[in-house]
Amino acid sequence: MKKRMDELVELLNYHTKKYHEEDSPEISDFDYDMMLNELIKLEEKYPEYVSINSPTKRIGGQPLKSFDKVEHIVPMESLSNAFSYDDLYAFNQRILKEGIEPEYVLEKKIDGLSVSLEYENNIFVRGSTRGDGVFGENITNNLKTIPSIPLRLSHNEIIPYIEVRGEVYMDKDAFKKINEKAVETGDKEFANPRNAAAGSLRQLDPSITAKRKLKIFIFNIQAIQGTIFKTHSEALTFLRKIGFETNEIIVISKNLEEIIKGIEKIQIERHTYKHDIDGAVIKLNNLEDRRVLGSTAKAPRWAIAYKYPPEQKETFVKDIFVQVGRTGVLTPNAIFDPVVVSGSKISKATLHNMDFIRENDIRINDRVIIQKAGDVIPEVVKVLKEKRTGNEIIFNMPEKCPLCNSQIVKMEDKSAYKCIGINCIGQISRKLEHFCSKDAMDIEGLSTGIIDKLMNEGFIRTIDDIYNLHTNRDNLIKISGFGTKSIDKLLDAIEKSKNNNIDRLIFGLGIEHIGKKASSLIADKFKDINSIMTADELSFTEIDTIGLIMAKSIVQYFRNPEAVMLINNLKEKGINMNSLNYGKSGNSRLKGITFVITGSFENYSREELKYLITSMGANVTDSVSKKTNYLIVGDNPGSKVEKADKLGIKTLNIDEFKKTFL
Repeated sequence: MKKRMDELVELLNYHTKKYHEEDSPEISDFDYDMMLNELIKLEEKYPEYVSINSPTKRIGGQPLKSFDKVEHIVPMESLSNAFSYDDLYAFNQRILKEGIEPEYVLEKKIDGLSVSLEYENNIFVRGSTRGDGVFGENITNNLKTIPSIPLRLSHNEIIPYIEVRGEVYMDKDAFKKINEKAVETGDKEFANPRNAAAGSLRQLDPSITAKRKLKIFIFNIQAIQGTIFKTHSEALTFLRKIGFETNEIIVISKNLEEIIKGIEKIQIERHTYKHDIDGAVIKLNNLEDRRVLGSTAKAPRWAIAYKYPPEQKETFVKDIFVQVGRTGVLTPNAIFDPVVVSGSKISKATLHNMDFIRENDIRINDRVIIQKAGDVIPEVVKVLKEKRTGNEIIFNMPEKCPLCNSQIVKMEDKSAYKCIGINCIGQISRKLEHFCSKDAMDIEGLSTGIIDKLMNEGFIRTIDDIYNLHTNRDNLIKISGFGTKSIDKLLDAIEKSKNNNIDRLIFGLGIEHIGKKASSLIADKFKDINSIMTADELSFTEIDTIGLIMAKSIVQYFRNPEAVMLINNLKEKGINMNSLNYGKSGNSRLKGITFVITGSFENYSREELKYLITSMGANVTDSVSKKTNYLIVGDNPGSKVEKADKLGIKTLNIDEFKKTFL
């Protein structure tokens, strides 16, 4: 049995490498899954024969509540940047002045998330994020899900300890597929592959990370025991030998001109790579030279990153249209003749607001120069006014919403325009999402994807339609992806939300400028929804932290006939319209005290603890400052403890807080 299990481990790891690293699979997914299932069953039956290198070790366990802090043995420094060849010549001169005859290596700068991998006696024991360079987060279980990270080094001799640094990334195909799936399910799309990789690595549930098809390039040995290298290129050869996928060296040369030719070659080819890059890295090859030069407070003196200028292209503005966001704000967008910029076809870009359009004098039928900001977001950088023909058309905001025909109004003290239609289809799905969110009505099960699906099926058109879903239970069960248990659980959550305190309803309505804390303070001052709807601006400004802009916003909201109709409909559905904490803020015993919370707590979530504190009139802020009175410290606290100590701020554990203030 042990022989068969070892054979399966070897075969599965071989085919994993062929599939994930070399993009040349030799067997079908079905055959791979059959082997993996066989191994899982054998490991359950014969746990004494389980190999440390088994692919089943990559399957994450229970989701974590938070990540532990890791102090890096070797600081994970960032690089200084060069934006011109003059910067590179200056870098070269600084090295020559130190009496060093440099030999450089040139590598692609992978656009991902920098991580540290640590091995003891050839076994992967810990992986962490870069963090601030000194402290990072322990993401070992998530990193284990990346197929190209060896769990055991393939080296004949035992290496007592080695720490390597690499860049975790998501290739363009995987990024495209994950965003296509997000569109199908109605979830939020990632802005770019780097954000997708970073978000995937910091999932508390490793099983989610495992689905994201992340990859890694190792580019440096941070520390090693028992082996000495003379050059960086020699070290990379060794890393490949023991099982790592390393970053490719493009050029090794003592001639800076050859390095610059390599930089130009990367720039020409960059959009043909399967992964994104955000520059090129020039490093000294000789490791003793690196030691002699050392580092500044932030970056090594022996390396520099060359950043490519954004690629710019000329195109034609075919039209300008407006998009309606969740809050009703209208965003103008330009439609272009499609043009390839930085490797992707661009056919539209946001024009932000009317101020941007007027300041740049952008018109329909203009010739313009566009680029991708940060190689990601398309933007107009220049209007070619000298190419105008007289057929250009000045754009003005519409007076009526293009989706619901409601009135468009200019927002006070802002350049933005807004649709005031509460049931505008352009806003409603995101408004529904906000209404159901945890901090609002807390209706578990009504995620973005489910809301969009229910809207597409015609079950929901407005917020109050949520409370009609129970009448369609039998039809809901027939929808693809739903079942009896999931629908009943959803309907129970909807019914439970009817008993929420009114502050959740106020926040859930999505009134501009009225956040969670303001909603709570309003609920403390007014006894019911009728009192809130009929109050004037002065009544709201009497509440601590609520100013005139917030007061105007809530008064204007309830003057809208559609808002009044919504509240009346929700009343009919049985939603609580009374404040359970009426008058509390006037007697708050912790008023004027500011707390900060760090770490995790056994009997409270951070949000629950924050709500408990603010309900007694205190403030809770995210960062420690001189204005902080107390820092409440839980398990696995962050750097806030150190900052509090420096400022002389008193720290309390949860028991001390309860004993002192409850």
